[in-house]
Amino acid sequence: MSRGVFVLGMHRSGTSAATRLVNLLGIPTCVEDDLLPGTDDNPRGYWESASLTAFNGRIFEAFESDWSCPLRLDFGWEDDPALAELRSEARALFARVFPTEPWVWKDPRNCVTLPFWTASLDVEPVVVLVHRNPLEIAASLGARDGLGKVYCLALWERYLRSCLSAVSGLPTLVTTFDEILDDPSAWCRGVRDFLGGVGVTTRKLAPNALEYLDTELRHTQVTHEDVLADPAVSSAQRELLGVLESLRAAHDTLTAPSLPEETPTTEALLSERRRVYPREREYRELGGYSRSLGEHFVELQRHSEGLGNQFVEQRRYSEGLANQFVELQRNSEDLWAQFQELQRYSDDLGQRFLALEKYAKELQKRSPAG
Repeated sequence: MSRGVFVLGMHRSGTSAATRLVNLLGIPTCVEDDLLPGTDDNPRGYWESASLTAFNGRIFEAFESDWSCPLRLDFGWEDDPALAELRSEARALFARVFPTEPWVWKDPRNCVTLPFWTASLDVEPVVVLVHRNPLEIAASLGARDGLGKVYCLALWERYLRSCLSAVSGLPTLVTTFDEILDDPSAWCRGVRDFLGGVGVTTRKLAPNALEYLDTELRHTQVTHEDVLADPAVSSAQRELLGVLESLRAAHDTLTAPSLPEETPTTEALLSERRRVYPREREYRELGGYSRSLGEHFVELQRHSEGLGNQFVEQRRYSEGLANQFVELQRNSEDLWAQFQELQRYSDDLGQRFLALEKYAKELQKRSPAG
């Protein structure tokens, strides 16, 4: 049975920074060629497995949803016979992506899909749960994905409720994005103590390790009081945030807290997005295909321009040869004219020589000695 660390948290919660710091404590992420590359939204990297992220997407698709509109799954959903083939494939893929242990795996989608992975893998999971003020998440998601504030709050609520249910009974460190940014050294010491206490060996940070962390990651900062005062936040969402704040600590075994019913509008918002999701996905795929064709066209255009440049160059060369040929032809005609002139001059000399020779013979005949 392998031992590994699941870093969980809603999208835009600081899970990438947390995963990198756990990695710098000596716990490997996935194989290097499978790491998601950084983007403008996350230039220092996601520290996430590309293939396992895609696989989590397939789990969502099995329930006709995606990361932006997850279902509220019933207890035991991970044992659904329809997922049997995916479970077998998941084990083989995970073994390739994480060939050694311990390991650290971060994917916000695991807030929802964690039960599938714990049921499919022979693994003893340890959890680092990172949460962030939901209004900060809403601002960040809105900027990145164009989602509305109320929708982002609904999505945060679904993810964190699912996550708290999924980690019940597991060794879990509940921490915050603020703690990471406020004192990363202290945060790493706390993580080392927690992991060591549950049997996961780490090492001390290298002296320059924290240079990775960008202290400007927090583009928006709001308080707990701001959440309480914001009319867009439901009473159930405020209570969920309060529960998360109360759980901030290391738990040898996390007990699932009692939560109020989910905000009624949350399922209504997510289900509406699920309704239009197949069409949206088709549009995205068509958009991707269109972009691919556009890139191919640009490449062909460049190639055509390259051929055109070669043609122009060859044409210039051909014109140069033609000019040389015309010049040679002119020279040849001049030489031919000179040759004909010389030939006429030679014929004239020959005729004069013959006339002189004839005249010499006549003189010989006339001489007295003859």
